[in-house]
Amino acid sequence: MSRLDSEGYFSEIFSSIQGEGGTVRGSCFGKRQIFVRFSGCNLASGDYESNGCFWCDSPGAKSLNVAKFKHEEVPGSQKLKNMENPAKLSIIIKIIKDLITPDLHSISFTGGEPLLQVNLVLSLAKSMKDANINSPLYLETNGSVMLSENQLDKLSKNFKYCCCDIKDRSANATSPDKWKKLAESELNFIKNLVGKGIDTFAKLVVTAQTRLQDIRWISEALSKIQYHDGEIVGLAIQPVTLEKKELKENFLISTRHLNDIFYTAAEFLPSESLTLSVQAHKFLKLL
Repeated sequence: MSRLDSEGYFSEIFSSIQGEGGTVRGSCFGKRQIFVRFSGCNLASGDYESNGCFWCDSPGAKSLNVAKFKHEEVPGSQKLKNMENPAKLSIIIKIIKDLITPDLHSISFTGGEPLLQVNLVLSLAKSMKDANINSPLYLETNGSVMLSENQLDKLSKNFKYCCCDIKDRSANATSPDKWKKLAESELNFIKNLVGKGIDTFAKLVVTAQTRLQDIRWISEALSKIQYHDGEIVGLAIQPVTLEKKELKENFLISTRHLNDIFYTAAEFLPSESLTLSVQAHKFLKLL
């Protein structure tokens, strides 16, 4: 069986503008990307004894074995067509090719959690190169899937950028006693990718319930992760985006608390390594 005959589960494929990431190294904020959204999330499946982040903006991608995925046929149209899962890579390659536009900057592999299907991720990345799709690849991950050294090496050969989510306690991505274990896994993942030469930054969604002691602990740990040129890895702080009234009442962050989070992070991280991230695509009503 050829690589193009390999099958996997997807959620969505579309063209849009990257709305997150701010101005730190590794960010592609404001750039045109094709988003390849893989289905399945290990955190939503209970890896850390939870149902995943309460603020997840892609709940349709939480389950792995979904029957269908959606994709754009015309880039930027925001009109999506259903197709069957599991899908062959040959089909995914064709969809991606049809969405390439002159302003394309990079291609995002996102989720769900794409590394839940890590072999599929690596096969698709290689197949895209074989098909002369040479745009840089951008990985969005929660950093909690354990990878082998060989898999990390293959990631480094295929991906230029990475955004790794770090979850604070308020995300409810873990049971309370497992939060630090999850955060340490994410931090170790960032360290590994930076060591492999991938431009990687941490993204942290913050809420009214975010604890300053957690910010302090995360920032101190990040301050010890440096690129070969000495630059400290970046932290993109992203205020939570919520739609439900009851969630807004409990979790919508105030300007004062957001400022306090930045001030706390700056106890350990230089200003060059700190940025605000907002879901700009939500405000612009983009996919």
